[in-house]
Amino acid sequence: MAYIPLIKETKWVDLSDEHKRLREIVEGDLRKGCCEKGNIQPIMLQGAFGIGKSTTLYYLFHYGWEVLKTPTFYMPLAKIVERVKVEAIKSATGKVENSELSTIIHSMIRSQLDLLKSENWDNVHNLDFPEFKGSDDSVDISFNDYLDGFKAVVLESDNSEESEIGRTVFSEEIIRSALSTNNTPLLLVDEFESKFYELKRIVESSGGGILRELFDQIVQSRPFQLVIGNGPASGYEVAKEKGTDGNNDSETAANRRLKTLQIPFPTVNLLKRKFMQGCPNGYVNFIWWMSRCRPGHIQKLHERIDYNTFKEYNSTEFLNNSIFNEPIDESGEEVKYLKISYFSKMNSYLRPISGKLLLDFEPQSIKVEDSYKDAMKESAEDFYCSDELIDVEKELNPALNDDFAAYLDKCKEQGKYISVDYIRNLAKYFDYILYACANKDGKIAFSISSACRNKKEKSLAISFLIPLLELTYDFISQYEDPDDTVTKDTKDFVLDCIEYIRHSVEEESIDDDFENLNALYDTCKMKGVSELYMQYSLRAIREIIEQPIGSPKLKYKEMGLEKKMETANFRQSVLLTNGDSDNMIIFMPVLEGQQLEHYIMRVKDFINSKKDELHNNAKKTLRILILQKDEKIDILKNEICNDSAGEVLPIVKLKKLVFDYYDDYQFNFGGQIADFIDSVAKILITGGSCGDITCYDENLTLDFKSVVDTIKSRDWTKQKETIRTIDHYSRLVTEGDSCVLRSISKSIEDDYNNALTDMICPKSDYDDNICWDFTRVDSASVTDNLSKYIGMLYFVENAKKVSEINPSLIRILQMVGTNSNSLYLSPDDNSILKSLYFDQIRRILTNDNVKTMLSDYDSEDYFARKITAFVKLMKKERSDTKLSVFFDFVKNNLSEHWINSYNTKMSYGSIKGQLFIQLQYLLAYAGDMDFSLMRTQLNCLIEENEKALSKARTEVGTSVGSITELLYSKFYAKTNSTKMPFYGYDDELLKLSQLLSLCKRVINEDTSSISVFCIIYSVVSRISDITSNVKVVCDQFTNILVSLNSKKSQIEKDYQIPINEIYKNELTAKLISYGEQKPAGQIPKYDGEWCWIQFARYLTPKQEVQNVIDANLIPAKETKIDINDIQKFKNFLQTTLTNSSYKTKMDEVMATCKACQSESEQYSEIFNYIDELLKIEEK
Repeated sequence: MAYIPLIKETKWVDLSDEHKRLREIVEGDLRKGCCEKGNIQPIMLQGAFGIGKSTTLYYLFHYGWEVLKTPTFYMPLAKIVERVKVEAIKSATGKVENSELSTIIHSMIRSQLDLLKSENWDNVHNLDFPEFKGSDDSVDISFNDYLDGFKAVVLESDNSEESEIGRTVFSEEIIRSALSTNNTPLLLVDEFESKFYELKRIVESSGGGILRELFDQIVQSRPFQLVIGNGPASGYEVAKEKGTDGNNDSETAANRRLKTLQIPFPTVNLLKRKFMQGCPNGYVNFIWWMSRCRPGHIQKLHERIDYNTFKEYNSTEFLNNSIFNEPIDESGEEVKYLKISYFSKMNSYLRPISGKLLLDFEPQSIKVEDSYKDAMKESAEDFYCSDELIDVEKELNPALNDDFAAYLDKCKEQGKYISVDYIRNLAKYFDYILYACANKDGKIAFSISSACRNKKEKSLAISFLIPLLELTYDFISQYEDPDDTVTKDTKDFVLDCIEYIRHSVEEESIDDDFENLNALYDTCKMKGVSELYMQYSLRAIREIIEQPIGSPKLKYKEMGLEKKMETANFRQSVLLTNGDSDNMIIFMPVLEGQQLEHYIMRVKDFINSKKDELHNNAKKTLRILILQKDEKIDILKNEICNDSAGEVLPIVKLKKLVFDYYDDYQFNFGGQIADFIDSVAKILITGGSCGDITCYDENLTLDFKSVVDTIKSRDWTKQKETIRTIDHYSRLVTEGDSCVLRSISKSIEDDYNNALTDMICPKSDYDDNICWDFTRVDSASVTDNLSKYIGMLYFVENAKKVSEINPSLIRILQMVGTNSNSLYLSPDDNSILKSLYFDQIRRILTNDNVKTMLSDYDSEDYFARKITAFVKLMKKERSDTKLSVFFDFVKNNLSEHWINSYNTKMSYGSIKGQLFIQLQYLLAYAGDMDFSLMRTQLNCLIEENEKALSKARTEVGTSVGSITELLYSKFYAKTNSTKMPFYGYDDELLKLSQLLSLCKRVINEDTSSISVFCIIYSVVSRISDITSNVKVVCDQFTNILVSLNSKKSQIEKDYQIPINEIYKNELTAKLISYGEQKPAGQIPKYDGEWCWIQFARYLTPKQEVQNVIDANLIPAKETKIDINDIQKFKNFLQTTLTNSSYKTKMDEVMATCKACQSESEQYSEIFNYIDELLKIEEK
């Protein structure tokens, strides 16, 4: 069938007196403003989708041209926005002044007027008239083509004969006649709600909103008159423009600028009083339900469903009438007037009365046949059956008020839904629904058949309470401003009530929670009854007459989604998320075959990339929400949730990573929402693959809201019915306390907290359960993390085992940690094993609270064991066999370790909790290390050092003793021991040996403590380094001794031995003695070791020698004699026999000795001559 634009067959019906009043007010204002040059306010027609805004604007389009003879144009706000953008780009601020809006729009109208003044309308192809291009934007028609087919406007009113409308047909003549007048042009702006936010971003505000100047100029200078069609979606924003944001002055000014008229909501009572006056009551109810309150559908159904004809049909003929299978919206969505499939599932014995109960949609007196009684067992909750009716106003409404208002008050006491008012926000919709089920006396059947398998209380919930609230939610969603705070609160309260009712059913407390309604709701016995009242229950209405939200199964733009998906790359799918980076939800759509296999691989990659983050950050969770059950997904779950050994991962045990089935949540409107989420996820996959959607992040994920914003834009979705559908379902997913995202997020948080409770304790008890505050043994002077944690680890390990710290351990720490002690071992940050601050460890272990901590802390305490088990479960670092790796972890990782995030999660950052969980984690980390091997190595190291030190002391004693004997006399050395070479070095080696013995004792006394082992190992490893240095010093001593002995040998060779030979002659010795007498009568004696003694006396005062023999050698500091000093020493020794006062003296002594030797020899020679002479004489 060819599409006929509605503008060409415009019809206005005064459905009620309110509709008539609205029409006459607008007609009167426009006549005054356009024709009589009067000052009128811009008019805003406000109402929900389908309530008649476009019909009203179409009527006014005709009214403007045909009755007022004024040029009238119709523009969606989107067109104005595009034109304003062009002007905004030219501005430095990227915005236009609000005073320029009128000028911009007026120029658009003038352009339209210029086109209409053209002689040849065949060349005019783009006019701002309603439906100028019909249903296909791609078809380029001329204005003359557009004018073809217009019919006279139909006005159905009780005084339609008085109206001028409908007496002419829209035509060229009408248009040119209007153009010839001086009447003010009229602009009709539709779809205001869809683009108002965008307009706000490109127009400067001047304190009264972006439209203030436009409204003022329309009132004052009348460049054109303005009528806006606005849905509830932007009602809040426009209210701001009107000043309802709390500024009373702004509101007063705005009320003078804009006249807002609500398009009446056509209740069933309004129809009975006006448009359908005189029609059978149940028939009016049926038309109202079928129309979904839409005026256009009310007219259509009233025309197509003739009561007298349809009442003659049997049920099969009735249900097969084509009207019931027609879609509600022109977009071809799946929602039909009646859901015929419902009746196929109905018990066939009840089907004969199905048509009658529909056409006369009110309590019907039905003769009870035996077949009905058994049939009602399956369908009891689809019908109300009663032998008496109850009055909606006098009985049912008061009960509803008392029960729901009581629950609302209870919620308000908890600070929830404060803005909700029962009468204003709920009671009116209850009225609409119940009176649309009532007879002309306002009564309904309100009982359930005794054949019902459920209890009366559960039946009340299923057949009345829940569907009543669901229908109310539907009406509020369609007819109220969704951005208004009160509307949001009301919808949240409705959903809360549904959950409350379901909970009451589970707890079997309906009779208490809904006492008044339960008292009214009765069980109707069918046995022994020949006739009773029957009508469809609200549950059945909810199923039979689907609300015109549209199908949640979306298309991909204008083509089938499944077809478009055939080209998508599922291996690189963009994943649909909730947008919460901490508590992330991934929605898995319904897929099959290779698409599912590739998608599963993508999800697997993503989860694996997030596992470390999930483990290492207590804030992070990830829930995979599955919309289908499939064996392949179960396999994925097993692969992801278990490690290589088949053990369940800690993050799975903690419920941080969860695979969840959507159906398990039992959401309100769950099936439709599931289809919607499925469509959105598939659109994202397809759009991301083909490049239509590009705003995803580096992880190839995109949040639900961003996808919805993309697909509900006019660039993506052309039909406003579909946009409304997207908007409706997206709000169920994203908005309100009971929405899908919040419900799942709450489940995530609850599951996670429950898991933490099972593994540790309830969060509220966490701080109280930590009875041991390790910060009490901490102090501001303890600044090194490694030392702090090693020291505190002692308490965790040894509490309840010892009553005091091992005195030997404290003594060791005093020796190596006291700066003034010669054995002080200063921290070396260049070597992790040497970086301990022993003084800080000692401060911890000698703190005033040590005994308290040792006696109070109990590793076998229930909570301590819980924390121990938890950290062991969570520990993921592979414990190394090297102590240096352990030290590095403690020093550089533990204080900022991810385990701290779990303390924060449990306690909001408790310091004592943080320290406690750190120490427990440290113990778990150390517990996986093989300390037995390291202890063996340590014992060997101690033994090696003991031997090395013993040997070194022997060598030092020998070398230093020999050097001392070479340089000093025994008497001098004895009386000046502190001045002897390398004084005290041997004593320090003795202290070092004693320190090593203490270390050996401590490590043998405590064979299990890791903290003690770490301290002793660090000390012993330092001693090993010291011992190595001592060996170097010993070699230096030996080297010095060798150099001195070498020099002594040279002196002996050059001087002492020759002199000693000379001294063997007594006469020579006497001559030397007599010749070298000193003034004091001292007799010099150059023999023996006189030359070396003189050399030693000469040598020891010299700086080159003092720098060596007085070197400050401290074993613990690993000092040794400076190599340069040793070289200078050797050089000095070399020069003493070549160029020195000593050499001069030695040469003089040698000369003296030789001279005396010569004299002695001469004397001996003369004596021998004389002796020989005497012997000759005697002969």
